[in-house]
Amino acid sequence: MKRLVATLGLVVVAALAAACSSTTAAQPLPSGPVADGPTIVARDMKFQTASVEVKAGTNVTVHFDNQDSAPHNVAIYTDSSAAQKISVGEIVSSGTKDQVVPALAAGTYFFRCDVHTNMTGTIVAK
Repeated sequence: MKRLVATLGLVVVAALAAACSSTTAAQPLPSGPVADGPTIVARDMKFQTASVEVKAGTNVTVHFDNQDSAPHNVAIYTDSSAAQKISVGEIVSSGTKDQVVPALAAGTYFFRCDVHTNMTGTIVAK
């Protein structure tokens, strides 16, 4: 009987959690250590830091510094087609925002502002 009550309790908790969650699936945050990473600066409607280097195989924190009053973000993709996203940062209108990026394999990656897609750069993981 106790087992049945415990099982029913878990079912109720799971149902409540599902009912309270939003319909938009949240991206899971990378697990494991997060290395401090580069700062990417947006100013004068372009990235002042057009190429950055990070350590391959390690989760990294990218520091985004939007010095414009216009909204920008840092969205990282596998390449310039922007078809496969790796990490999309929050859109901010001036100010700073940290973004945890999952470990990248060695190689070159593309980043852009999703609001102003002409703002682009590269991330090299070594």
